[in-house]
Amino acid sequence: MREAKKITEQQNTKSLKEDTETCNYYAITAAAATTSFANSYINAPSIGFNGIQLLSLYNIPSIKPILLSNNKMAKKVKIAIIIAYTYPKLKDDLYNYWTSPSNFGPNSTPPNVMVYTMPGATVNSGWSSESCLDLQIICTINPNADICVVEAKSNSVKDLLAAVNYAENVIRADVLSMSWGGNDSASFSSYSSSFSNQNICYCAASGDTNYVSWPAVSSNCIAVGGTTLLWTPTNVSPTSRTEFTWPSAGCGYSKSVLKPAYQNAVNTNSNYRCIPDLSLVSNPTSGVHIVYNGKWDCIGGTSAAAPIFAAMLSIANQQRFNSGKSPLTTVYPKSQVPSNSVQKCLYNPNLYNSMFTDVVIGTCVGTDGNTQKKFSAVKNFDPATGLGSPNCAAMCNNLFNL
Repeated sequence: MREAKKITEQQNTKSLKEDTETCNYYAITAAAATTSFANSYINAPSIGFNGIQLLSLYNIPSIKPILLSNNKMAKKVKIAIIIAYTYPKLKDDLYNYWTSPSNFGPNSTPPNVMVYTMPGATVNSGWSSESCLDLQIICTINPNADICVVEAKSNSVKDLLAAVNYAENVIRADVLSMSWGGNDSASFSSYSSSFSNQNICYCAASGDTNYVSWPAVSSNCIAVGGTTLLWTPTNVSPTSRTEFTWPSAGCGYSKSVLKPAYQNAVNTNSNYRCIPDLSLVSNPTSGVHIVYNGKWDCIGGTSAAAPIFAAMLSIANQQRFNSGKSPLTTVYPKSQVPSNSVQKCLYNPNLYNSMFTDVVIGTCVGTDGNTQKKFSAVKNFDPATGLGSPNCAAMCNNLFNL
């Protein structure tokens, strides 16, 4: 297994560098990945989950823009993937992934993807597989969306947030997927305004290093944590799944972000924000199949979970656009809560059982302020996996009804 990639920012500089040991740095984390498990004779992966399996196991519907009563097509939802550096083979790998017999077959056509490369971006092999993971997962979950990749100049906070700004104001995306993050610190508070557009859903990976991560910890982001996913089919339920904790996921209580109102009922042990909000497949041992540099890999980390959930939210948005409704938002103001608030729906106890599979098995080490602590998965919300893992169709219907 390849070590989860860390990028770090020292307190007194804007530059980022690698550091894998100390929390005195603010680690920006990308995916953990296994080496390729492909059978070279049939060019197919042998473990993990392919795209079709993910669609079934998480009950993900296919929603396309429809013709409205005024004879105009409904707005098409737009997703932006924010990633560091550029990868010239990104679309080639997507084509090989999509048309493989292990996924949608040689007669299928992958979604059209727009790639925006920020000036000065260079190739970085450590981030290239992350780009492939994010894009291939987003395309799998919602191929009916307008899908954009914004390649930041580098992995510095400044450059990544410049890419976020581009996605917000130039591309005008409805959903942002961010599979990177840094260890929670008050020094990041000055960047909070980067996640404040009330027409956008922000999704961020909770991290792979057992620390609370930024920007996931922002109250305006959905923090997506990690599970270990097992396919447990029965005669009655062939798409039954079992999930328990992934022990490497970032989780716990912030030391810098106060508890948002939407967590008041579930976060009773702290005055600070708790992450993740929810969790999805992340364990690289039974992760997701992708193609990177022409070869199959089995990839994990919360970098796999975040784009899955971002694409789920894009499906919910498309349902709303098909009825002329406003876009969803994860921006949660301290005053009047908007009617289209994602958190308002997800944390509604009356809707919980219909939307989530509760994760009640396992433990995960995270942080509580400056202290590391072991958290157990228990009934309903917990710091190890948040609310649990979503049933996409049911969640989208509830978000539609906001």
